[in-house]
Amino acid sequence: MSSKNKIPLYGFNNLTKSLSFSLYRVHYLHTKQTTDNSEHSATLNRQCQEHYHSYINQAYSSEQLELLLTKICHAIGGNVLNIASQDYTPQGASVTLMISEEAKPESLVAHIDKSHLCIHTYPEEAPQQAIAIFRADIELSTCGVISPLEVLDYVIDTFSADVIDIDYRIRGMTRDQQGNKHFSDHNINQISEHLSSNTHQTYQIKDSVMATHNLFHCKLVRQSIDLQHHLFNTNVDQISLKTKRQITNQLRTELNELFTGK
Repeated sequence: MSSKNKIPLYGFNNLTKSLSFSLYRVHYLHTKQTTDNSEHSATLNRQCQEHYHSYINQAYSSEQLELLLTKICHAIGGNVLNIASQDYTPQGASVTLMISEEAKPESLVAHIDKSHLCIHTYPEEAPQQAIAIFRADIELSTCGVISPLEVLDYVIDTFSADVIDIDYRIRGMTRDQQGNKHFSDHNINQISEHLSSNTHQTYQIKDSVMATHNLFHCKLVRQSIDLQHHLFNTNVDQISLKTKRQITNQLRTELNELFTGK
């Protein structure tokens, strides 16, 4: 690489701050009950699944994910250096961004060049009992003064996630101007203190902390079930009250299992 393509490091920080998300979205693929033979019902279910897979492939294509990660990068004051992306068959996608701290145009000086932002999606290929679970994993790793914690609410809101698993860890060390070592450059007690009041109202939140190891974990689950939020290609008004209750109970069980891991 020629020297003109290299990014000068200014005030380089050997601390690496990594924020990882596992975001779950739970859909219910409702199909109308028929009085015809089971073959007809199976055809309707198959068509519904095909529509769902088509939706996932379009809504979470590598092209759409590139736009999302670029917005996250800019939200923390970052600059995109390089993008690698890939769509998979039958479904799923991956995108990785190499990022630096935003450089001033007149100086072209960036504070970091060893940061990255990546996403991988894991759509469930075969829904179980009409439940389809979509998972997206995002990892944001930065060195320098920018903080990954600034995008917590943005990521949660963008995915409209139902269950969220978050890990935050700080590795490495840096020095102050007197040469003293520091193993963190900011104060944090738990991840939830960096979430908005709206997120606190929407989700049940559980924090786990290993402060002496600079390890922080947080898990969130929706406090209430909004049936329309989960129904795929179906209006809630088209479903009987009995069916609504059955689906709501089924969704609550799914969310609780994802939240507790059992």
